[in-house]
Amino acid sequence: METIETQLQGLITTLKRGKYHSSRELATITFQLIEKYIATGSWKNAGELIDWLQGAKKSLSIAAVSETAPGNIIQMILKTIQEQFASRQNTNLSRNISTQISVESDLNVDYSEEIPELRSDILNATRELLFELESSSRNIAEDADKHIHSNDVVLTLGKSRTVETFLKRAAKKASFEVIVSECAPFRLGHDLAKSLAKSRIQTTLITDSAAFAMMSRVNKVVIGTHTVLANGGLKAIAGSHLVALAAKYYNVPVIVLSPLYKLSPEYPRSVKIRNRFVSPESLVDYSDGLFVEKTQIYNPLFDYVPPELISLFIFNIGSHAPSYIYRLLHETYPPIDDSNLIQD
Repeated sequence: METIETQLQGLITTLKRGKYHSSRELATITFQLIEKYIATGSWKNAGELIDWLQGAKKSLSIAAVSETAPGNIIQMILKTIQEQFASRQNTNLSRNISTQISVESDLNVDYSEEIPELRSDILNATRELLFELESSSRNIAEDADKHIHSNDVVLTLGKSRTVETFLKRAAKKASFEVIVSECAPFRLGHDLAKSLAKSRIQTTLITDSAAFAMMSRVNKVVIGTHTVLANGGLKAIAGSHLVALAAKYYNVPVIVLSPLYKLSPEYPRSVKIRNRFVSPESLVDYSDGLFVEKTQIYNPLFDYVPPELISLFIFNIGSHAPSYIYRLLHETYPPIDDSNLIQD
């Protein structure tokens, strides 16, 4: 049987080689790994557990700078550990709200105290977080009826499992049309269009360059995202910025669907985000040797979409405007040293 450290190294190797299919897959693997360490690890107090998690987060972040899901999961669990420790440590004070010690108000808590019940408390809380992750798409889809109505024309791009579930849920009570931008060069929109058509949803597949022309007849844009940044902006699939700009021009609302684990405490470096570049072979034909030899070709996987182009976020815990992101960060993650933040 593999040890926890061996499994962690396996996850690091997977990140370095890019052999994963989605952020959800990474988040689930990270959760399961940490759950196992919490249950069977040799840690004796919250301080030792926090140190191990911070080390794991650093290693995972170095392995794949463009992936935030594993780090976000660890940050969520760190917040849970701090809350459970404070709850156990201050059981006698918890009845008195005025004297209860909050995690946010004390960054210098001594976590070396050994509390026998702490392991089971943290393990149960972690399993609740894992259940929320597994049901996030269903929870987001429950809001579909509130936002999509009969005769609406909805535009989306690429293929997002969360968006697909959302649209199929809305189709149970409303008849509407979906326009899918193909999201070249990977053309993942083709898969989404086929899936929606099989569910008897009126679907039109368009090229990315036609998004602006079609936007005048669109009622709302519904997209997924890879990461929700701390300023309310997005790191989303390439082509998202084009669609958001077209929607802004025609005053069409842009709705972003995202599980909470995609919310990141990271800020963008101006417009330079931690992007991921893939092979340009889908953009050019290598038989054009002279052209390729004299040309530098970049094929970024993500776009940065600024918060002013976003109308609404729908998370698995509810709907929020971009201006509310700072509050969600405060509620979801532990306090962060301001010196580590990357400001606009």
